Amino acid sequence: MKFSVFDHVDKSGRPLAEQFAQRVEYVAAADRLGFYAYHVAEHHATPLNMVPVPGVFLGAVAQATTNIRLGPLTYLLPLYSPLRLIEEVGMLDHMSNGR
Repeated sequence: MKFSVFDHVDKSGRPLAEQFAQRVEYVAAADRLGFYAYHVAEHHATPLNMVPVPGVFLGAVAQATTNIRLGPLTYLLPLYSPLRLIEEVGMLDHMSNGR
């Protein structure tokens, strides 16, 4: 059986830099514990999620992990240029060694 993490990086009242660093460590711990995948959602203008650009956040997570598979739960396609999104996802694929 494979276990994964579905995450909303919700507003906690802490400074965002601190919150993001803690969340990256959280995913690194899940990686060390053998979780299969980590997914983060994209939301805008809501306290329910503080990650409006999943690729940037997952790039940071990729640098702190080695095995856990990474994925955005959604990309709000009308907000992206198709070429720009393909480039972002392609770069993330390379940064994570295909995870």
